[in-house]
Amino acid sequence: MTRRWTIICLLSALWLPLQLKAAAIMVNEYRNTGGTVGPGTKMVRDEYIEFVITETITAAGLASLSFGDANDATSMLQGVFRFDQATLDQALTNANLSSFLPGTIIVVKGVNLGAQSLAYDPLNGGWSFELVAGQGARDHGETLINGNINFGNNGEVVWISSSNPPARNSDTSGFIHAIGHDNAPGLIATTVAAAFGSENILASTVTTGRSIANTGDTTESLVSSTTATMGQPNGGLNTTWIEGLRSASPDVNAVPEPSRSLMTMIGMMALQSQRHRRKGGPHA
Repeated sequence: MTRRWTIICLLSALWLPLQLKAAAIMVNEYRNTGGTVGPGTKMVRDEYIEFVITETITAAGLASLSFGDANDATSMLQGVFRFDQATLDQALTNANLSSFLPGTIIVVKGVNLGAQSLAYDPLNGGWSFELVAGQGARDHGETLINGNINFGNNGEVVWISSSNPPARNSDTSGFIHAIGHDNAPGLIATTVAAAFGSENILASTVTTGRSIANTGDTTESLVSSTTATMGQPNGGLNTTWIEGLRSASPDVNAVPEPSRSLMTMIGMMALQSQRHRRKGGPHA
């Protein structure tokens, strides 16, 4: 019976809607400034999105995703971006890793927020990297959804999707995570709240110069704040959660080779001792 139920549970998990499965990457924060779009970038110069990786994922895995925002009424998708795989590959090469580790923070930012930084080095405490719009993060080549990433005061949804790109400006079927704000939610915000939980949409408008940040963990606790924490955990439970993801990473916490060698040697000595006792027989 136990084996049968195990098989049934595994098969059921395969058929769950994608929205109900654990996401390998989540939106952790976005900054609304009301600024202008940088030429050729399709993103406001001084706004940013912050993502947190929750499961090990390759550069190809990230490059297969799309992300973006909704319009001010949260009624349709507005801008669609993608990660540039060559840039992601370079970040991993710099870190001497083959995949991005849980607890990694990725920032996608406008051109006025500094140069692109690929100084990703989690084995030595460098857990974030920053991609500039138009460089390491680019407007998607499709033209059906062709607006700018430009966060609104009345409402906003920032999302990431397994569909590359979404099939139409109301297509949320591939969403693996999203957060937003709106005191009168449109179709996109309503769908996000239904799929992920009402806590994923802050029931409020916001003024310029504020961030919408998750101060929780996988269960969001969204706040509107004048404080920007770009590239850093957002404090409280959010910091505890992200630090927990990092400390649980096998690549960071692998047992050093000298310790493994010592354990192997001890095991061999114990085995040799057992063999010696068997050959010598019981002692009087």
